[in-house]
Amino acid sequence: MDYPSTATTPLQRVEMACAWAAKDYAKPSSRWMRLVRLCERKARQGEPCIRRGDLYRMAQEEGLDISICREFRFDNNIWAPLSRYLIMFRPRLAQSIHPKRSEIDDVDLVAVWHDQVNSQTFFYADTWQEAVRALELGDVSAA
Repeated sequence: MDYPSTATTPLQRVEMACAWAAKDYAKPSSRWMRLVRLCERKARQGEPCIRRGDLYRMAQEEGLDISICREFRFDNNIWAPLSRYLIMFRPRLAQSIHPKRSEIDDVDLVAVWHDQVNSQTFFYADTWQEAVRALELGDVSAA
């Protein structure tokens, strides 16, 4: 997928991330779920900070096929929203993924995902900040 090289709006960045996830979302082993599983494994192994630039290396360390590793070589335009979706989807990932406040936090991430990826996806929280608070309060048991 070609992404614009010019500046994008926060909504456009969220839409680009959703397009990345939606590409094969219906498949049992979608790229989205591969990303979720990779981040979960690394977090369980005690990875203190999962960043966009680490994903390719981490995928290689996990022994994933090189074509799968390449899926994780995306720019910050995609990582920023995906990192938030990961935390909203699995709040415990907030122990290893640490977003900073961004303009994309003003976008209704759940609505865009439900509109463009899958309307049935369950998120534990509507924002990554809510997911972090729930985790800190112990309100998230198995997430």
